[in-house]
Amino acid sequence: MKKKMLFLCLLCFFMITGCDVNYELAIDNDTFKENITMTFSKLDIDDEGIAVYKNNKTPISMNENEDKFYDVIVNELNDSYDLIYRYDHDLSSFKNSYFLANCYPDFDVQSNDKEIALYSGNRFMCFEGDDGLQADSVKINITTDLKVLENNADYVTGNTYTWTIDHNNYENKLIDIRLQKDVTLKETIENLDVESNASYMSLIIVGVILIIAIIIFVFVRHKRKKNNNI
Repeated sequence: MKKKMLFLCLLCFFMITGCDVNYELAIDNDTFKENITMTFSKLDIDDEGIAVYKNNKTPISMNENEDKFYDVIVNELNDSYDLIYRYDHDLSSFKNSYFLANCYPDFDVQSNDKEIALYSGNRFMCFEGDDGLQADSVKINITTDLKVLENNADYVTGNTYTWTIDHNNYENKLIDIRLQKDVTLKETIENLDVESNASYMSLIIVGVILIIAIIIFVFVRHKRKKNNNI
């Protein structure tokens, strides 16, 4: 319960005017880089207020014994503050990402040797607070250089897939994306390992043959020399 209340606070649901939230996720074969930016107007919060958010450690996952925390950065602009949370996950910690687990209770990510699939579930739980206040807007960007097999993004710009959540759709805003892993590098490394092992074995075999040949040569030479002496 404390974690839930903390998260709602982080998403500024207790502020009168709300805020803009940008959730960015960069996906590689084995890494999931989260970058969450919350923009606060200086009309609604001062330096002391933003410092409270910055100094409050936020765990990277919902695990009870989590001992790792998001990196927190504050960028001050002319009329606003950007509060930024960053962390580079592996698959294990990302499956229980603190932000995603709070906002999408049915969030699921599956990964095997060939594909990565993300499914959020329908309801986005972090748009409206218990007191009825809403975030102004939430934008979710997933960026990847991997081949995208399926997606239901609102729009795509280059290799970035974007979903926009507002008061009209937050109760049924599904995120669904399936990626094909880049196995080229992995296969290249595995092939190099195989080739290296093969080369190593060849050297051993050649070395053994040379040693045997030398032993035979020395033995024959010694025997001939002995016979000549007789």
